[in-house]
This record gives sequence, C-alpha cells and structure tokens, in this order.
Amino acid sequence: MTPHPEGFDDRISRDFSEGQVEFISGVYDNLEDACNEICDLQCMVEGAIINRPEGGEYMWTYSNPPLFLEENNIRIAEFSGEKEEKTTYRAYLAEKYGKVKMLFSGVHLNYSMPQEFFGLLGKLTSKKNDSKLKSEWYVKLADTLLSDSWLIVALTSASPMADGSFLTGLGVPTEEWNSYASFRNSPYGYWNLFLPELSYSDFSSYVDSIDRYIQNGSIQSIQELYYPIRLKPAGENSLEHLRNSGVNHIELRMLDLNPMCCAGVARRDLIFIHLLIAYRTAELLRLSSETLWECSADAENRRFHACAVWNGRISERERLTLHRQASRFYFWEENPGFQSCALQLLDAMQDFYTAYEREGMYIPNGYAISDVIEFECQKILHPDQRYANRIRKKYQSDYIGVRMDEIRTG
Repeated sequence: MTPHPEGFDDRISRDFSEGQVEFISGVYDNLEDACNEICDLQCMVEGAIINRPEGGEYMWTYSNPPLFLEENNIRIAEFSGEKEEKTTYRAYLAEKYGKVKMLFSGVHLNYSMPQEFFGLLGKLTSKKNDSKLKSEWYVKLADTLLSDSWLIVALTSASPMADGSFLTGLGVPTEEWNSYASFRNSPYGYWNLFLPELSYSDFSSYVDSIDRYIQNGSIQSIQELYYPIRLKPAGENSLEHLRNSGVNHIELRMLDLNPMCCAGVARRDLIFIHLLIAYRTAELLRLSSETLWECSADAENRRFHACAVWNGRISERERLTLHRQASRFYFWEENPGFQSCALQLLDAMQDFYTAYEREGMYIPNGYAISDVIEFECQKILHPDQRYANRIRKKYQSDYIGVRMDEIRTG
C-alpha cells in the first residue's frame, strides 16, 4: 500500500489505515456548499494519485473495502510530529478490534443549531442562555434522534456487496453474506465489544455514563465510543473538554458511503435528515414545558417523543438492537410494523411542512420538501428504489470488477 498523498491541507486526512482518505468539509449553513466542497476534495485527491510515479491509483468510494490478501498487509495510518499519538491510538485499536473491522468507511454528518436558537429557547423555558442550556438541549435532541436512527439506517443503507475476504475477516457466517444492506451498521460492523447504555436524563448524567466505561476499562477515551449519535465539544474531542466546555454539535455516524453520489451521500437524504431534525426540534419545543427538562433517569420509564411504535417505552439496548436490525437487506418486509410507523412519521412530516410553507415560513433554497419526503416513501414501499437493491443488482456479477470499471471511466 502506498503512502497517503502529501501536499494537502487539514481538510484531507486519513482514517484508520494509510489508504483510507478522510475528507473534512468546513462548517456551512447550507448542505449544498458542504457537498460541493467534499466533491472538490475528492477531485483533488483523484488528480494527485492517478499520476503517481509508482503507478496510477483510484479512489474506492464505497463503505466496504475491496479484497485484501491478509490482515498484516493493512497499513495503519502513519502520523508524525505532534500527531504521532494518532498512530499509537490506531495501533491500540488494531490490537483490540483487529484491523479488518477498521476498514469500514462512511459519512459523519455534524449538525449544530444557530446561536439565535438558544436565545429563543432560553426565553421559552425561562432558563439562562448559557453553555448549560445548550448542552441540555443537545442531550434531549440526541435522545430523540437515537430513536430515529433505525429509520435513517433503513433509508440510506448502501453497502450490501462485500468481498469474501472481508466478510471472512469480520467473522460473518457464509449463510449471512447476503443478509445485510449495510454491513457497517450490522452486528458485524463498527461497534464496541459491548453495547453502551448512556443516560440522557441530563448533560451531567450523559457525561458520567460515558466516563463509567472509561473508568472500568471498556474504552480508552470518548473517541472509542462507537455509537450512532455522539455529542461533541468544539476543538479537542475529550471527555474532560466536553464536560467543561459543553456540547458544540451533534454527530450522526450511521451513513454509508453511497457509490452513486459524488459527496458519498445523496443530497435528498441529507435534506431529509435536516427536515427530520427540524421536525423533532419543533416537537421538543412544543413539549418543553412538560418533559424536556424533567426526564426520568430510568430508561424503561422514559417518555419518548420520537416514534409511536415505542408506545412510550424502550430501553437503550433495544434502540441499538433495532438500529442494527434496520441494516438487514429485507428489513422493511421482515418488519411491517416499522414500515407502517415510518410511513406515519413521513405523513406527519408532510403535514407539518405543508402548514409551515403555507404560513410563509423560511425554507432553504433547493428544498423541494414534498418531493424529498415522497422520495423516502418510495424507498420504504418499493424494494427496487432502495440503494442496496440497486447496488446488488448492478454489481452482483463482479463486485470489484464492475465497480473498478466505473471508477476508471469516471
């Protein structure tokens, strides 16, 4: 494996291995600009590696890697100087989880609310507009969105094909090689050696619940918490910094790399996620006087605002189990109850935004809301509209060969 290409700024880095390029966009107030920057960064790297003296190379834009000969050939990302500790950390991960699992790639979507929002939230709740209010809000939003993570997985899974060498390395039984639309989100995917159970009763309890796993040696740091949704501070991502400075943004980590999209994820899917976050935000604001600041620490008795399918009761472990279950190739057919729940939610969102537009409220440019929601409905109802089905049909004859032909021809 050749070294990571040099000469780029901090927007182009590495993930676990030396061959895993990581793109880091700037912070934007609209999705279009963020997607365009990711596409531009990809073009920069592709232009640099195609003309390498040691031989032309190509970007493999897919969540599952191509074949590899053996685990020893997987080269850990090599950082130097002030960043050398990153290599040390990756060596620790390789020893604990194996190098094969670290070869998954995906999209992390970071989202934050504008500062003006927290001024309004403070007035609504009669709370002081400070970092504590901000952190408590993000904890409640993360709690709610975690109950929706299964839906995002089911709508965006795009990695049903994988080489046998990779699946064997993951320990996937051969009878399950065709069972998943997203191996990365499946039980064989990017998870800790245990299923974390975090507290969302308040910000302090949330941080303490993570610290408990650090103190008992389950994880080394907050960075090792492999969780669908994480709360992060600005700057250094450490538990101490999170506790002291508070939450800056929420990170959604369940999106597959979609090989049919330049930015690695369909823009309509990003718009839908944005609409879902805004819809849940409106729900939380409406319920704020009732429950937002008075959630029970007992997960079994917690009152969720997220999805009627729960009937108000679900444990943390059940939410994560459902998230992993949603990665199955035939999830919608195997779970008609969740199909009905998803359609009811999308209908409610459609009604909400129809009224929202009727009142002349702000809609970002390019947000064809009805079309976006209908686009997601079609994936729920029709298997041939789902990414995983389309990808399997396209690549099943020669997964690596057909994909490489596409990459070479642009």
